Amino acid sequence: MIALNGAVVRGLGEGAYFMSIPHYQKEIKKKLGFKAYPGTLNLKAAKNQLNLLKNVEPVKINGCKAGNKTLGGADCYKSSINDINGSLIIPDLTKHKGIIEFIAPIHLKSELKIKDGDKVTIKIF
Repeated sequence: MIALNGAVVRGLGEGAYFMSIPHYQKEIKKKLGFKAYPGTLNLKAAKNQLNLLKNVEPVKINGCKAGNKTLGGADCYKSSINDINGSLIIPDLTKHKGIIEFIAPIHLKSELKIKDGDKVTIKIF
């Protein structure tokens, strides 16, 4: 098992948009086994943390076309936060620098009673 640590930070609001797109919902349900809540939990993590994933095979979420836009795919890593299963998701295209995102079937901030600045650990399977 690999553990990544980070502090909860406010996102750009783009996770909600992308997690609401039917193509991504279908891919996540089919490949990760859950319907993703329309949003992501964003964590500020040390850059070297992502190096821990080099030897882990990701689950690939394919991109798609939406109108005249091409939307990127993502690498996902089945994982959990406080025994809530979900996935670390690393979009192929992102404006986030030093931010990692986590998706789950529920709104994690509400369920775990966490807020911006709180520290969490993601356990990668």
